[in-house]
Amino acid sequence: MEYVALYRKYRPKKLDEIYGQKYIVQIVKNSISNNRFMHAYLFSGPRGTGKTTIAKLLSKIVNCSKLNGFDPCDECDSCKLINNRSNPDIIEIDAASNNGVDEIRTIRDSVVLMPSVSKYKVYIIDEVHMLSTSAFNALLKTLEEPPEHVIFILATTEINKVPETIISRCQCYDFKRIGVQDIVECLSNICNNEGIDADINVLSLIASYCNGGMRDSIGLLDKLLSYSNVITEELFYDVVGLVDADIISELFVNICSGDINNVFDFVEKLVNSGKSIEIITEQLLNYMRNLAVNKDKIIISDDDFMKIIDGVSYIYNGLRNSFNQMLFFEIEILKIVNSISTNEKNEDSDEIISREIISSSINDLNVSKSFRNVNTDVNDNKQTFVKKRKDFDIVVNNAFALANKELKNDIVNKWKGFYDYVHNKEFSALVSYFLDSTVQVVGKEDVIISADYDSIVDNGNNNITKLELLFNLVMGKSYNIAFVHTDEWNKLKNKYVTDVKAGKKYEYMEHDIKNDVIIDNESTENVSDVLKVAQNVFGDDIVEIR
Repeated sequence: MEYVALYRKYRPKKLDEIYGQKYIVQIVKNSISNNRFMHAYLFSGPRGTGKTTIAKLLSKIVNCSKLNGFDPCDECDSCKLINNRSNPDIIEIDAASNNGVDEIRTIRDSVVLMPSVSKYKVYIIDEVHMLSTSAFNALLKTLEEPPEHVIFILATTEINKVPETIISRCQCYDFKRIGVQDIVECLSNICNNEGIDADINVLSLIASYCNGGMRDSIGLLDKLLSYSNVITEELFYDVVGLVDADIISELFVNICSGDINNVFDFVEKLVNSGKSIEIITEQLLNYMRNLAVNKDKIIISDDDFMKIIDGVSYIYNGLRNSFNQMLFFEIEILKIVNSISTNEKNEDSDEIISREIISSSINDLNVSKSFRNVNTDVNDNKQTFVKKRKDFDIVVNNAFALANKELKNDIVNKWKGFYDYVHNKEFSALVSYFLDSTVQVVGKEDVIISADYDSIVDNGNNNITKLELLFNLVMGKSYNIAFVHTDEWNKLKNKYVTDVKAGKKYEYMEHDIKNDVIIDNESTENVSDVLKVAQNVFGDDIVEIR
């Protein structure tokens, strides 16, 4: 015998077998008791919640000549023909594929004909929102005043697309998503009847995953059953591509603790095992939603928790448009980790980093540039590289004094080199500082970089030595960095423009001089020549010559 899908085999044959739509079932029962049936119904709601099932049952009930209470008898001619799907008076139309005005005109012309074997001629139009505007217009008059022997039952998952003129001519019923407990009860009955070994936990997972859709839940059970008669949680996670809740929990903890390498390893293993990065992100969002309900279980501050939610939400929305989903996910996670207080590094800016000393031959360093396996090795015979950022004003002065557009363009062109360090153990946490920043002015040995977020600027300056080391590795040249907030950069830029307009000239300063910016106030250079220098720094669109 041909196999029948479970959702078809267990489609309710009685009103009392319908789960999750109690008030609609009660209304239908009252209509039966009072023998008051409307000429047009509109059923709306999510897929798999019983719209078509109740429509079929209603068409059977109104035509049954020997009703058994609220249940059709299955013995009269009308019931037998409906059971065999051969009753000519029950017309089912899929508006998704029959949405033109000609199909509706055919209905309009046929409604005047009396039923062949039943009391009522019932038209069930599924996905009615798919009808064209002209088709809706053709349906209007017939729907408003059909012959007494005709009943229309319209069903839709998108009632917002149904014209108000149609809605006003129908009695509307709003089908709700079916609760998890109702779905679990239905699935348990099916498992008992079919001899399926599945515990209550895995049935709950199925019900939750299908988001209130009974048909989807039964269909998923059928899918799992095609693999094994013993349905386990492990099988469920493997088949649907979900990640175990404990693993998602551990991923969240790693993000909160700022353990970026574990986060990357975690996600890489999951993706390599066949899990979708989109599903991982969605599960992480759902996990955080559940945590928000039980705030006593959140291990970080409310502000940081909201930063993670905002960041992961941004990732989820951006993944579908991302060419490289894995890279996009990792970069955005880096930004999240660096924005939360639990990952802030409060080391002194004078920290000493053990690293091979940077020299003019930095390009000769043996640094692997492969994307996923970047690793800067430190020899046992280490030297100490010390960099102090106490000469901030000098860096700013020298960047302006020796500003060079070609050097800036060279740095901009090499900027993508930071992506090579996404998985580097030493520098992965710093990569997002640069990816969220903008290079503004570049001198011979000094550069000004700005960022929009206080947390990035603060953390960057707390780790300025490592920041410069990473910058110099990527650029292949040694630079001193002035890392500033965008607002501060605007002040520096405006001051510079004001100075050059006043005829002042910035002179290069040695970095061992610990004093304020030196400006030659008595420069005899023509003011227009000085302004040309400013134009070379910012461009004609920023500096206005008057």
